[in-house]
Amino acid sequence: MIKHFASCPRGFEELLYNEMQHYNFSNMEITRGGVNFKAKNLQALNLVLETRIASRVYREIGWFDCENEKEIVAKAKEIPWPKIMNPSQTIKIGCILSRDVLHAFRNSHYLSLLLKDAIVDCFTEKSGKRPSIDLDDPDYNFLLRIEPHPKGGYKGLVLLDIAGFPLHQRGYRPEGHDAPIKENYAAALLDIANWTGQNPLYDIFCGTGTFLIEGAIKKYHLPPTFLRLKNWDQGHVKFKFESHKWYQKDETVAVPFKNLVAELINRGNQGLKRAGQHDFIGWDISRRAVEQTKSSWKIMGLPQESLLANVGSALKIGPHPDKDGGTLISNPPYGVRLGEKDEELEDLYYNLGENLKNSWKGLNAFIISQDPILTKKISLRTSQKIPFFNGPLECRLLKYELY
Repeated sequence: MIKHFASCPRGFEELLYNEMQHYNFSNMEITRGGVNFKAKNLQALNLVLETRIASRVYREIGWFDCENEKEIVAKAKEIPWPKIMNPSQTIKIGCILSRDVLHAFRNSHYLSLLLKDAIVDCFTEKSGKRPSIDLDDPDYNFLLRIEPHPKGGYKGLVLLDIAGFPLHQRGYRPEGHDAPIKENYAAALLDIANWTGQNPLYDIFCGTGTFLIEGAIKKYHLPPTFLRLKNWDQGHVKFKFESHKWYQKDETVAVPFKNLVAELINRGNQGLKRAGQHDFIGWDISRRAVEQTKSSWKIMGLPQESLLANVGSALKIGPHPDKDGGTLISNPPYGVRLGEKDEELEDLYYNLGENLKNSWKGLNAFIISQDPILTKKISLRTSQKIPFFNGPLECRLLKYELY
């Protein structure tokens, strides 16, 4: 069993922990920003392929203790780097500091440079060759995490990003949308909203369709990596971990991994066959946004008949007349990112509340809000206010039970 760490957006740690329960990991522990766990190689890869909520999955490759930053290079050089990678491969290094150690260290970028120096010095002294830095597409993406050592001083954990890319990047989103919410945020919020896929999912500010597509991934039991898996199976792409020494040395993992990929693709294809008519319904005032939703839906390979997306105002529309029940979840503009005028936003939120009250009776509505002043303009009683961070923005997922 190898130590691992699955990271996630702040506030979603418990959701990630619950998602990970069925993998039979050992020593699972919620910590700030994610979940620590132990797993075999194939188990960890399974999580990489199937997690809807994790941002990245890291493998612990070594650690060192130190009293201060001056010791980091010498201590980190003791990690057996030639057993981890080849000097011809490229690296990228990030660093995070726990709150308890901020007083003792300079900025995280400086510590990243110290770990880079340790790796380079180790290889240079042993072979005269050194790995190069690649900030865009490295072979090895390392993370240095500094935290207090239980026996005093500090502990430096060196983690390796297994996938090598942010797991929220499913591959279906086109570029050019002004204010997207990340895919794993949307997946987590759907879980918080207790949407199970048994009734229609509505989004009245659908943008590029992130909530709708993440809902389809959940309802149709698709792995979020569905597009990557199909491309890998057809020989068009490789995963970063295939070039990692730990993967290449484990002779027991390659064939089971290929079988796992085939199983997940088949499960996804079977799920898509059960798609219904207009399971997902969205509107946006922007025709370009609606076209992007349709384009993203097509890129993901989802059935066209299961989506109904139209241009329309969130202030004037209601549920589909042929559908019973449903859940509405939406992310209206805050003003912080898009620069809207406050008066226009206040009118929008007031009229949104009026439309929810008059047109959406019998449904639960979940609205994301960053501004409590705008929230009050909705003039409806909330049954829940769930805090979370959308990047640096402190937000609330507001639940309205509409009778």
